[in-house]
Amino acid sequence: MAARKKKRKPGRGKNDIHRGPTRDPGPTGNVGCYFIFFSMLAIGLIVLLLEIFT
Repeated sequence: MAARKKKRKPGRGKNDIHRGPTRDPGPTGNVGCYFIFFSMLAIGLIVLLLEIFT
């Protein structure tokens, strides 16, 4: 007895654009990067000030 042939979903070709988590997040996705950058900068300045004044 032959195995059943898999049914393909329409619109899922080999050359279709992959829309997954690798897509560019846009300007809203950079907010976290800016937050991390500024928080690291602030921590560095606090450590520098503590080293100078103690």
